[in-house]
Parts: sequence; C-alpha cells; structure tokens
Amino acid sequence: MDLAYFTERPLSQPVQDLIQFDIDSIRQFVAGQRNEMPDVWLAVPDEYEKNGRVLRDSETSRLVAYSTKSHSLYATDGCNSCARRLPRCLEELSPEELRTFAEANELQVDVLERLKLLVGAGL
Repeated sequence: MDLAYFTERPLSQPVQDLIQFDIDSIRQFVAGQRNEMPDVWLAVPDEYEKNGRVLRDSETSRLVAYSTKSHSLYATDGCNSCARRLPRCLEELSPEELRTFAEANELQVDVLERLKLLVGAGL
C-alpha cells in the first residue's frame, strides 16, 4: 500500500499513529462490506495536527482512499468513515463532475483532485 500526503511536512509520532489508526479503520470498513481494498491512499496532514496540537478528529475528511477495481471512494474524519461508489473511474470524471461529487458528499474538491492525479499516475 502506498500512502501519499496532500502536503509534505514532518509528522510527529502521534500523527503517524493516528494516520495508521485511520488506515486500519478504513480497511475494517471495507472488509465489512466485502469490497475491494483501496489501492490509492491520500492523507491530509493539516487535518491531523494544527499549531502543534494533535487533532483526534477533524471537520473534514483527513484520509481518503480509492479502489481502482471497484471505483469506490472511502473517507474518514477520524470519527466517521464513509464509502461512495463513483459512476465510473475517478480519472474519467470531468472537473465539473468531480466538483459536483465533492460537494454532494461533503468532501474537499482539492483533495479529490490530488487523488485523481495519483490514480492517473498509477500510484
């Protein structure tokens, strides 16, 4: 599993632990649905720690994951995980479709745009 970061910056051990906790939470969520495991993961470090303060949860999704096999998107804010199936491959969505999907599912469009780039790059 490759994990990408929305922004590159040093992460404290507690933040690394929370990211791993969120990864495990999404994996359990996916296993419970008996779906394909995500193969592209993107963490948003600024949603895990602000001004030196580690956040147990955040107001927006801080970890997103995408399964290229099932076209399913998973997200967590530290408290809640959700899953959404895309109408087709993430990389095939137009910028407007991506924006509409993000707004309808309360996701950050810039995070989804980065995830789309990662999928397109084969990461």
